[in-house]
Amino acid sequence: MADMTDDILDGVNRKDMKAWEKLYAIYYAALCSYAENVLKDPDVAQDVVQDVLVKIWTSSQQFATVPELTAYLYRAVYNNSMCYLRTRQIRSRILKKVPFEKVELPDEHFARAVEEEVLRAVYLHIDELPDDRKKIMELTLKGYTGAEIAAMLDISINTVKTQKSRSLKYLRDKLKGSVLLFLFF
Repeated sequence: MADMTDDILDGVNRKDMKAWEKLYAIYYAALCSYAENVLKDPDVAQDVVQDVLVKIWTSSQQFATVPELTAYLYRAVYNNSMCYLRTRQIRSRILKKVPFEKVELPDEHFARAVEEEVLRAVYLHIDELPDDRKKIMELTLKGYTGAEIAAMLDISINTVKTQKSRSLKYLRDKLKGSVLLFLFF
């Protein structure tokens, strides 16, 4: 998998199906994770992200740059998540205090969006790992300890440590020079 490029962005603006498939592959998981953090419900989070992507597809909205598209996606997911919470009267007391029109992302939500972008970049490169190392890194990112991973995969703790170390080196090499490296590792 590759990062979002200007070629993909041009395809998105032209409503090219292949470009939209790439957009989906690049952003979907990160946007769902971001929405789930706001909504606390993975099924609703997926629905919100789908709605945002469909609305962009059916609109005449054009994006000049990749960062503009990225910011728009996160803002739309955030706004739609807040709208969902409002209509369901969840957290009504808190939401009544938050102005809804043209909501700017609060610092905590912006930080979460940055974190999701970091994870998206890491997951793109994790997909390139051999299956055994990929599985170990996915479990690590889900919060499992080395001992738990070893038990789950029926391998030794030393194998987990070795494979994790090799995977981290690979990821550092892939992300070398990136601001994301500074943020994550």
